[in-house]
Amino acid sequence: MPQLFKHPIVRNVPLVAAGIAVLALLASLEAQTGSPRSRKTTSRKTSNTTTTNTNPTAGTRDAGPQIPGWNLKFQEEFEGNGLNYSKWSPHPPATAGWGSLVDAPDWTPEAVSVSGGQAHIAARLAASGINSGVITTVGTFAQTYGRFEIRCRMPAGAGLEPLFQLLPVPSGELPEIDAAHSLGSDPATALFGNRWRGERTERSYTGKYGVGDLSNGFHVIAVEWDADQIVWLVDGVERFHSYEGVPHQPMYMAISLGVGGGTTRPGIFDIDYVRVYARS
Repeated sequence: MPQLFKHPIVRNVPLVAAGIAVLALLASLEAQTGSPRSRKTTSRKTSNTTTTNTNPTAGTRDAGPQIPGWNLKFQEEFEGNGLNYSKWSPHPPATAGWGSLVDAPDWTPEAVSVSGGQAHIAARLAASGINSGVITTVGTFAQTYGRFEIRCRMPAGAGLEPLFQLLPVPSGELPEIDAAHSLGSDPATALFGNRWRGERTERSYTGKYGVGDLSNGFHVIAVEWDADQIVWLVDGVERFHSYEGVPHQPMYMAISLGVGGGTTRPGIFDIDYVRVYARS
C-alpha cells in the first residue's frame, strides 16, 4: 500500500485519524475486489480483450459472442461430452471428389471427440491406413452471406491439412470458400481460397499470408461474406479479399483434418468454437 504521508512523525492527530480511516477503507475495497494487478479472468470463453493479436505466436483470446453490427445465428461452444448431432454430422459430404488430397484418409466418426470445451479431430496412422475426421452442418445449418468464425489451434506436421470450408446448398463441389486453411508443414502461413465454376471451367482466387504459428495457441479466423466481396480476417486483422466469383446461395460448414503424402506423425485439430453471424 503506498505511503499517504511523507514524514514518519505527524503531530496533527485529526489528520492521522483521517489517514487511518482512508487506509482502512482502501484495504476493505481491495479485499472485496482483489488487487487490480493480480485479478484474472476465470472463464476461458469470456474476455474483454479484442481479437486483434499483438503477439501472433501466443494466440488470441475469445472476445465473446457479441459483435457490434452483427446478429448471432449459429453458436457451437463444444461444452458437452460429445458431438451435438442436431448441429453436426461426423461424415463427409456426399460429394464426389470432396477432400481431394494426395492420399485420402479413411473418414471415421471415431476420429472426432469433444472434451474440455473443445472439439478435437485426430488424424492417426492405423493398420488399414490413415484415419481422420470431419464434421459438417449439411442438412442442419446453411446461410447466405454473413460472418463465419472459428477459434482453433491447427496442428503442425508434414502432410496434415486442417480446413474450415463453406460448401454449397444444393450439395456440390462448387462454389467453395476456404475460410480457414493451413498446411502442417508451414503452420505460420494462413491460406485463403474462393473457388467457383465459370462458363467453361473451374476458376479460383487464392492467397496466403504469414500470420505467426497457428499451431501455437488458439487463433480466431473469420470470413465476412456479402453480395460484393469476401474478406478474410486472422486475429481481427483483414488479410485477404476476393471480389470475383462471390457466391449468392446458402453455404453449409465443413471442418476437417486432411492427410496428404509425407505424414509421419499423428495430429489433432482443436476447435474452441464456431459462430456464424448475419449483419444487423
